[in-house]
Order: sequence, then structure tokens, then C-alpha cells
Amino acid sequence: MQTSNTTLSPSLLSTVLLSLLLYAHSPANAQDVKSILKSNCAHCHNAEDKEGEVDLSPLLAAAPIQDREQHEGLWTRVEKMVSAGKMPPSDEDPLTKQQRDAIVNSYRTNFILRDGKPHIGVTPLRRLTRYELQNTLEDLFAVKLKQPYVVSSEAAGLEPSTIEQLYPTEAPGESGFDNDSERLRQVKLPLLKFIACVEFALRKFDQDPQARQTVLGFTDKPETITAESAKSILNRFASRAFRGHQNTAEREAIFAVWQTKSESKSDYQALLQAMKNTLLSPSFIFRMETSKNSPAHYRVDDHEIAARLSYFLWSSMPDDQLTQAAKDDSLQTDDGLRAEITRMLNSPKRIALSENFAGQWFGFGELQSNKVFYNGENWTRGVYDELLFGFDELIKSDRPVLEIVNSDWAYLRREATRGAGAKGHRFEEKYADIFAARRSRVGLKVERFYQPPQLYLVKSDRVGGMLTAAGIMRLTSAPSRTNPIRRGVWLLENIIGERMHPPEDIPPLAEAEKRVSKELANSPAEILKVHTAQESCRVCHQHIDPLGLGLENFSPNGTWRTTYSNKAAIPSAGTLPNGHTFSSPQELKQELLAYYKEQIVDNMIRKMLSYAIGRELKPFDRVTIERIHAELIKNDYRIGVLIEQIVFSDQFRSRQDLQ
Repeated sequence: MQTSNTTLSPSLLSTVLLSLLLYAHSPANAQDVKSILKSNCAHCHNAEDKEGEVDLSPLLAAAPIQDREQHEGLWTRVEKMVSAGKMPPSDEDPLTKQQRDAIVNSYRTNFILRDGKPHIGVTPLRRLTRYELQNTLEDLFAVKLKQPYVVSSEAAGLEPSTIEQLYPTEAPGESGFDNDSERLRQVKLPLLKFIACVEFALRKFDQDPQARQTVLGFTDKPETITAESAKSILNRFASRAFRGHQNTAEREAIFAVWQTKSESKSDYQALLQAMKNTLLSPSFIFRMETSKNSPAHYRVDDHEIAARLSYFLWSSMPDDQLTQAAKDDSLQTDDGLRAEITRMLNSPKRIALSENFAGQWFGFGELQSNKVFYNGENWTRGVYDELLFGFDELIKSDRPVLEIVNSDWAYLRREATRGAGAKGHRFEEKYADIFAARRSRVGLKVERFYQPPQLYLVKSDRVGGMLTAAGIMRLTSAPSRTNPIRRGVWLLENIIGERMHPPEDIPPLAEAEKRVSKELANSPAEILKVHTAQESCRVCHQHIDPLGLGLENFSPNGTWRTTYSNKAAIPSAGTLPNGHTFSSPQELKQELLAYYKEQIVDNMIRKMLSYAIGRELKPFDRVTIERIHAELIKNDYRIGVLIEQIVFSDQFRSRQDLQ
């Protein structure tokens, strides 16, 4: 068992399960565990000393119910360090196996299981994000609202759409994503801006005869529509807008709007007004589901699982085929879900997984939206597309998720292939190539047309995997200099899954780096050496610094370099906390997969599961994480298995109403 997410390897799984069964007959109670902490840990982690910014005194004083309700986060940190063998530290007497098992098993009993059984926690209500709103309005009205893709290098290919200008983007929540239900609950809906988006989409729809034919069944704008036809059209439209959710009162109110407005406007204009009101209903703004007020989890109905599936894979509403599958009751079986997953991943709409999910996970969406990272049209589009195409390649060719860290292939801009030992390549594809049209402009004049990245096999320290992509190197740097701390923290948090807890009594890392750089600025390594002179800093920096300094060969824009501007050689060697050394970025990536592999896989599961269910993961989600991890091991860590197993999880296809 290792690190923050507590992964169980297959070799340990049966042993741990057996120990849990035995432990159930003579469990250590909370007082036993507190005695262990008091005798082995409290002399360092108390209100006065508070080593590592950890004070265990609240746990030692709290009643059991308070442990669960108020101190879950602190107990989680304790269990993480104990299960990984990191606490007590090497210069203290170690815990016995019985003591360690008591802490780990008590944590599992109190925070992972409920009454000895797995559960999924209360299912949150989810509101549409800006990205989901734009996609949904496009599909609902059969119109294009996004900026069209352009091939000219002289065009502004990264400009925001009208809706992106009208409606503010959501800040990410604790899950790390903007679809975090708790974060969306805390922030009031910007209603006037929401209405402006709806009105804009309606105007586009009103101007498009083909869209009217698709949605209404006619291309003209009739002055007269019978009440029966209007009711039928509005019921059909509401059914699609509400994603199958049945709310009779809302539908009657929508038809009443048509009746009222048709007295002073044409029947067609009244229809548009009623459609607008439909999109201001809670059943459109929120992804409504039926509650049974149950403390036990139960399967959601077919229309609800269809909506969950479409917003996971497409960030949009279910299409007609998925809706029909829901009507046919085929989404309650693994085979039925598997068939729809396959179909949906063949759709161009799967771009949402790369654009929205990966763009937020790795942060490369910032390359488009934040002008700080703009470095010319071709460069900015190119480094963004390297990451966009690269993540989609994992899906398209069903590649192992660990190739995010290290691989012998990469999407590269033409200018980035020099020195990379690059050779054009194409994998055996499982799904359609949704970017083929973007890359098929061979022979066009370079000075007039943007040349998207192409897929190459590579043999170089410089490329392979997403970690050393130019876009990531730029995102984790200042405009004119690299930032090893930022790069190391990015790797730890986004790839390895370690949540950093900087001590409270020192400045933020960026400020500390700025301060020490004035004292000694010969190289980033020397700056960090000054900073980590403090023991409180060294605790974290032993993990951060080797990772960040191991990427110093990459300039702020991701180009390869071997010396600094003052001609000083860039050290490419380092030592990880386990004592293993590396001498190049490629060896660093190999060591990451050797030392942190199980943690990295757990983190990838956690990221995608969090995104799929729209909330921060909790200790009780660990049962599902462990099960998915075991399936990935059996299937070469393929991303298709990860997607499928998330859809098959209880968290995804069930709901729980009471804790």
C-alpha cells in the first residue's frame, strides 16, 4: 500500500482482504488507535510543536462522531503517511505491523466503509457549465455556436465564441474541474448572462431554415400553428431539453406561455418565446434526477444514465440514438452501455474528453484562454494542438494511460521534429480519427496556412509523453525563465496525485523563490539550495526539486537547451527521495514510472472519475478506485478500460440520497 491514494497491488490484495476479515472479529476501536497515535506521534505533532504543520491533538480529544464529521481530512493524512511507511520518520521507533494495521483498518472501517459495506455518498445535483451549455445549445438547436476551425495562419484561430464572451467560465472546485457540483452550488447562476446566451442561440436558430426543419419539422415561419401542433412541438422540445426528465408542471407552464404570447404575436414567435422559457426552467439548467430518499444506493433510470454518459463523454446532451437506447431499456446492462460507449467514442463529439477534461486536468486549456501564454498564432495553436491531439490519440488508438508520462511517440509541430529522431507514424486505430481533416493539408504554402502537428515515433530525451510537451513547459514557466518549483509541483499534483501542503509560517513558494533569487542567482539549483536550508522547506522540496530541476533542459517555451544564457551547463541529473538517480529527462520519466507508478495510475483514475461524477472524491470512493486499478493492471492500463470501468462503477450509474 502506497502514498496518498492507497493503491492495493494484486499481490497484496488477497492478503489485505484476508486481514480485513480477520480484523472484523477483533477490530481496534477508536480509543486503541488514539493510544497508538498518542504514544508514537503526539510528541512531534501537537499544538505546540506541530511538525510538518500537523497537529494531532484535535483527533486525540474528539469523540468518534466528531472524528468522522470534522476531522476526515486529518485522519486521511495520517492514514496516508502510516500506510506508506513514511511515519514515524526513520529516526523514530517504527510502528509494529499490528499498530500500522490497526490505524489502516480503523480508517477503512470509519471512513471508507459504512456498516462494513461500500457506499457512494450522497449524489449531488449538477448544473450545466459554460462549456456544457454551449455544446448543449448547439445540439438542441442544430446550430453552430463555436468559432469555426480555420486553416489560415493569418486568421485568429484562438478567439472566443460569442457565448464564451457572454458567459463567465466557472472556477474549478476541489475536484480540480469546473463541473464540480459543490463549487457550482456555492456560486449563484449569472442569470442575465445565461439569458443572453439562450437568446443568442435562439437568434441563430431563427435564422437557419435547416435548423428549424430539424427541430420543428418545418423551414418556414408560419403565422398560424394549431394548439395541438404547438403542444406537440413544445413537448418534444422540452423532452430533449430536459434530457428525458418528466416534470408535468413545467411543461404545462411552457405551453401556457405559448397560449398567452400567441394572443399578441404570431404563433411562430410565441413558439420561440415558449422555447426560451423552456431553457430557463430548472430541468434544463440542472441535470435533474428522481430521488427515492434512500440511504442505500440504487440504479438511476435509463434517461438519467444516458444524460450522465453523454455529459461525461461529450459534455453535451444525449443524441437521438442514445435517447432511443434509453427508451429501449438497453442501458441497464454492461453490454448495452459498452455498445453506446463504443459508438460515442467514434463521434467527433469525443473532443470534449481532450478539450474539456484533459484541457483542465493538465491545464493546457489556458494556452487558448489566457493571453499570458500567447506567443504568436502558429506557435500557440501548435503547442495547444500537440497536447489536444496527443490525448485524443490515447483514446483513438486505445493506448495505455501511462504513456501520458513516457512514450516513444508524440504529436509534434514541424519545427519541433529537429533533433527528436522523429519518424512519421500511425497506430492501429480503434476509433475514428476526428482530427484527420485538420491535418490533411499537405502541400499548402507554409506562409499562408497553419500546419497542425503530426504523429511521429521518436527516439530522444526531448519528447515522448505529455510531460515534456512544449505547452506544458510553457504553462509551468514564467514568460522569460523556467520555474523548477512550479514544474515540480505541477508534476506532483497533476500526475503523481500528491496534494502539497506548504507550511503556514513561510511565504508562498513563488515569493520565496523571488526572495532567495536576490541572494544567490547563479542557477535555479543554487536558488533552491538556499530556499531548502530550512528543515520545514526541505520536507516538501526533496520531492519537488528533483522533478523540476530534471526538466531544466527545456526552456520556458519548451525548446531544448544544454546551457543557460551565461553559458553555464544545465545539470540534468538528480536524485529522487528513494535514492534512485537519473541523468536525463528521459531517465527521469522512467524513474517516475518505476517509483510512482501505482500512485500515478491511482491519480489518473481519480481525475477521470472526479470529472465523470462531478465532485471531489472522498475516502469511500477508494473501493471503486481499487477495483478499477485492478482492472487496468489486467488490461495493460488501456484508457478504454478506464473509461468503461468508470461508467460501470456504482458512483456513475447509481445514486444515493441520504448519508
